[in-house]
Amino acid sequence: MVVGTDLDLTVHVSTEAIGLSDGVCVAPSKLLTDIVRSLEPGAVTIEAEQDKIEIAAARSRFSLRTFPADDFPTLPDPPSPTAMLPAISLVNALRQVVRAASNDDARPLLTGVLMAAEGSGIRLVATDSYRLALRDIDGKNEALETTQILVPARALAELQRLSALSADGKDAKPADGDEAGGSGATVGLSIGEHDVTFTAGDVRVSTRLLDGSYPDYRQLIPAEYPNRLHVGKDSLLDALRRVRLLVRDNTTPVRLSMRPGGVDLTVVSQEVGDASETVDADFEGTDLTIAFNPTYLIDGVDAVMGDEVLLETIDATKPATVRGAEQSDFRYLLMPVRVS
Repeated sequence: MVVGTDLDLTVHVSTEAIGLSDGVCVAPSKLLTDIVRSLEPGAVTIEAEQDKIEIAAARSRFSLRTFPADDFPTLPDPPSPTAMLPAISLVNALRQVVRAASNDDARPLLTGVLMAAEGSGIRLVATDSYRLALRDIDGKNEALETTQILVPARALAELQRLSALSADGKDAKPADGDEAGGSGATVGLSIGEHDVTFTAGDVRVSTRLLDGSYPDYRQLIPAEYPNRLHVGKDSLLDALRRVRLLVRDNTTPVRLSMRPGGVDLTVVSQEVGDASETVDADFEGTDLTIAFNPTYLIDGVDAVMGDEVLLETIDATKPATVRGAEQSDFRYLLMPVRVS
């Protein structure tokens, strides 16, 4: 078993190994990781004795100084899971939602992902105040029926990265009798007084919860949209990435001029030049030109599962929604950029 912690985030990973005897050592994590990652494919031998650890594979051999094992923090065992979430759906939901959380530690609440009961499942919400991502997943939600938790996005990003399950961009269709999410694999959720633990197979991620009241995101979601653009996901993504090549700072927006039959994308950079591209699309509503931060828009379109995207708008100043044409469990709200 390998354990790493900074006291806010703790990761346990169990793996099979052949050993002559049990033991424990504390090694510098980043250096050890870099060494193992650089080794040639094949078996890795690790030997620990007194104040050093030796790592060997093929014709490579490293010797590192270790730290006293008694100085490593004593970590309590988490309580037993009180909720089980479909693993593939959770990993996909994290891919969609975590990207919208803030990286600004001056606004700690916005660096977290809200998890709360919603209907018969659980809702994940993240926002950095410029955009908001929301995803509903099926699952037994007894643990969150009377409370909601705010989980640091950093911990959820680690859970997504470390999970042995693969999120290939589409939720697998459940077989008869399976949980939603394909194979029936689940992630256990254990909520403590100040922390939460996710258990996925041989991986266990524990983190301290953020303390505070999350913003009322529901009031940000418009009740209806008069304008709707229906467009191919890949076509829109490719066009956005091309015109973004002229963006040199976060203040340069991409303008979308929506009309029946298509959408015209334009980027104007005073220092570099301009770029434009037209994408075929179906549009219902009043012709509209609206501008967005191109990186945020690309993030939202990329998070959609499926081949078709809906971009729903009210006018050039109110939040727009990006979602899948065939899925209703994910929404990505994005504030427009005001342009002259």
